[in-house]
Amino acid sequence: MRRLFYLYAILFVFAVSSAFAVTASEAMDKSKAWFKSGKAWSLDFKVQVFYSESPDIASQNGKLLVADGDRFVLDMAGIKFYSDGESLWQHNVEQKQVLIKSVEDLSSSLHPSELLFKYLNCKANEISEGVFGGQKLWVLKLDPSKYEGQFTQMEVWLSQKDFSPVRLYTVDPSGNGSWYNIVNLKVVKSVSAADFKYKPVKGVDEIDMR
Repeated sequence: MRRLFYLYAILFVFAVSSAFAVTASEAMDKSKAWFKSGKAWSLDFKVQVFYSESPDIASQNGKLLVADGDRFVLDMAGIKFYSDGESLWQHNVEQKQVLIKSVEDLSSSLHPSELLFKYLNCKANEISEGVFGGQKLWVLKLDPSKYEGQFTQMEVWLSQKDFSPVRLYTVDPSGNGSWYNIVNLKVVKSVSAADFKYKPVKGVDEIDMR
C-alpha cells in the first residue's frame, strides 16, 4: 500500500511538472525573442486602474508606435506625443498647441517603454494558464524586486502562439491595481526617422521649451 502511495505521488508530481509545454523562464525567453524580430511595434491599448480605497475605475485608451532609442508616437486622451529620441513634441489637439521639449524631461509615467517593455526586465517565477477574450494565455507571475517602490506585484499574460504580450498587471505600494490590455500588437519591420517627428499643421502654435 505504501509503495502504491509513493507511486501515485511520483505520478502526480510528474503530471504537474509536465502540465505546461514551457517553463516560466522559457516563456519569458520566447517573449524576448519575439521583440527581437522587428525594428518597431504598433498597438492599441486600454489602461484600467482599480483604486484600493475607492470604487472608481480610471480608464484610458491609446495608440502607440514605439521603437528603441526613445522613439515613439503616442496618441491618448486628446494629446499626441512624438519623440525622435532627442526632442519631444506634445500636441494638444483641442488647444491647437504644440509644446516642444527635450526627451530628457519626459516623465517616466508617460514613456511607452514603461507600458510595453518593463516586464521583460523581470524574472518569471511561476507559469499558469488564463483565459481572456476567448483565448488561452500563458500567465507569468513576475519578481517585482527590480522595481521596488513602484510595484509590489507584477504579471504578464502572453499569447500561447507567439509569446507576445496580451495583458500586463501591476500593483503599486498603495494597493492600486492596473491592467494594461494590448490589442492589435504588430511587429513593424521598417521605420524611418520621419515616422517619429511632428509634422507642422497650419493653425497650430509651436512653443519651443528646450
